[in-house]
Amino acid sequence: TGGDIAALRSVGELFRTLDDAYGGGHARQALVRYLEHELEPMLRGTYGEQTGRRLFAAAADLTRLAGWTSFDIAAHGLAQRYFVQALRLAQAAGDRAFGAYVLVTMSRQAVYLGHGREAVQLARVAQQGMGSSAPPAVQSLLHAAEARGHGVLGEVRACTAALVRAERALDGERPGDEVPHWARFFDEAQLADEFGHCHRDLQQFRAAAQHAERSLQLRAPGYARSRLFCRVVLATARLGLGELDQACQLAAEAAAQAGEMRSVRAVEYVRDFERRLEPYRDAGPVRTYRDKVATTFA
Repeated sequence: TGGDIAALRSVGELFRTLDDAYGGGHARQALVRYLEHELEPMLRGTYGEQTGRRLFAAAADLTRLAGWTSFDIAAHGLAQRYFVQALRLAQAAGDRAFGAYVLVTMSRQAVYLGHGREAVQLARVAQQGMGSSAPPAVQSLLHAAEARGHGVLGEVRACTAALVRAERALDGERPGDEVPHWARFFDEAQLADEFGHCHRDLQQFRAAAQHAERSLQLRAPGYARSRLFCRVVLATARLGLGELDQACQLAAEAAAQAGEMRSVRAVEYVRDFERRLEPYRDAGPVRTYRDKVATTFA
């Protein structure tokens, strides 16, 4: 019934909120049980074509989220299987836009794993699937995903061009524009975050710091894990600019947050910063930082 589908949507919002605030490890097992015990019997139920499409769309959303939470705890093979299943469900729902979003999610995983070429290809397939009819926020999201892939590859011109397209697209957004529920997170704060990550990867540290600071100013507190990632990007930029004290202070704040989350990605962001600290390991701020975080991940 319509009520069943509304319940699936509400459950998706609940698990998304938990994931954003506390990491994928907190909600993942409960979400997987929900898929098994509540969603699967619905898919085997009786429904008309229109209800079926709405049901498959809601199922695609929850299945992508199961993949996303698996990705966050570094269960990468499992995450990919969920993403492929989410693509199939989006196809069954006739929802090309959501299918493009799943491809972008897969592109994000490829960026995290350092597979820049694959990330670019997935983002471009998503763009082709959507065409030019996508709302501005969705277009911006698709171009930003491509930019991140180019950033990992160190392709300055291609990365910059994709970021410019992403910025122009979001500038075209108007109040009252219809935006799919899954793209509402992609706002000025998120775009600034994408810029910060790209400039960090390209070792353009002054620009990375400016965009990361802007993202942190704009980003709502509920997106705790995203704020943590951005804080580490800012710390890395400060380190690149030779501002060791500030870099270590920012990273210590991020490490304390990571210790309270169940997110392998959050811990790995902090570890990546610590690897960059190695050349400065005997400096006073670095020793202070290590003392502060010594027990966080013990």
